[in-house]
Amino acid sequence: MKLHPLLSLSIVGLGLAATPALARPEIASGDLRLDVGSQGCLDRADSFITELGVQSDSGEIDRTGYFNDGAFRILCYQQSEDQSMAIVFASHDESAEVATSFVQFVMGKLAQPDEGSPDSSPAESSL
Repeated sequence: MKLHPLLSLSIVGLGLAATPALARPEIASGDLRLDVGSQGCLDRADSFITELGVQSDSGEIDRTGYFNDGAFRILCYQQSEDQSMAIVFASHDESAEVATSFVQFVMGKLAQPDEGSPDSSPAESSL
């Protein structure tokens, strides 16, 4: 008879311990039109990830970076011959504010042309 209440407490204890594992990450996103083609967008994403020095993966149209407490993905879509659309997603384990701030930071970095690159234009430099 005493085993049953003890078993019940153990199950409740395990359930409470597993609750943080069920927490969903906070996600933010944004987009930005760039005056470079999709390859130029990917090159800027690569430079940014290299600057951060984080683990990353690369795909045909995307770059993904990983942190201990979150991740981000940059997608680059061709809009016209000399324009692309960068879409940025970021997730953080606990804070939507951190994810949102990171998305804004990434978009600011992507908007900056690489110094000395042939894809930089005067309109971008004034940002």
